[in-house]
Amino acid sequence: MQLLKLGGSAITVKGGYMKANSGSIAALSKAVAAAWKTGVRDLIIVHGAGSFGHALVLKYGIGNGVVTMEEQKGCRETQEACEKLSSMVVAALQKQGVPAASIPPHSLIISKNKRIETFDEKPVLECLTEGSLPVLYGDMVMDSELGFSVCSGDQIIAFLAKWADRVVMASNVEGILMNGKVVPKITSKNFAKIRKHLSGSKSPDVTGGMAGKVAELLKVKAPIYIVNAAKPERVTALLLGKGAVCTEIRF
Repeated sequence: MQLLKLGGSAITVKGGYMKANSGSIAALSKAVAAAWKTGVRDLIIVHGAGSFGHALVLKYGIGNGVVTMEEQKGCRETQEACEKLSSMVVAALQKQGVPAASIPPHSLIISKNKRIETFDEKPVLECLTEGSLPVLYGDMVMDSELGFSVCSGDQIIAFLAKWADRVVMASNVEGILMNGKVVPKITSKNFAKIRKHLSGSKSPDVTGGMAGKVAELLKVKAPIYIVNAAKPERVTALLLGKGAVCTEIRF
């Protein structure tokens, strides 16, 4: 099993307001299709919400729960916006001949204080069994303590990684950078030194930026590869088990 994360920073104009990066979505869909056509089938895609999710969460102030009528309205708008972005990703994949199907995480997940508590895996597994490519995404999900809360794509990746042999994270950077250079490999031995070099993006990100992403990835036992989404041929190479410029994370 392989997991591919398409970062919100890669598929949307993250500093914008519900603005998709159509060119990047198309290029990454071609990269996935190239691997699919060679027989890569045991694959799940999870994508970030980018400017379709973060901006609305900040607008309505729902990063720490949903209680009031106005917050409930904001939650629904955020869910609808995330679904809209996912439909764009799925349409681009289908255009390349990949039988992709979007599965809304709010129909699968219940969180407790912003952490996944229950996850109905059956629809995802059925999608794979039918020969389709499941596409999940960062979303607002029911929360047993907060009403609703943000469930990031990275948290979903960390949960699904129990099945994974490999996790590919396509982001807007070459990999994890230290002093302007790509760190080829991060392990538990060198992470403390590298962590202080992880800076947050200037664009709004309610999931904690790169430091938050790496914190989620610390829980994953499968090898993780952080690669530049602007170099889609590298994404294809990694899905095919080949080498590419990236940061490998193994803990």
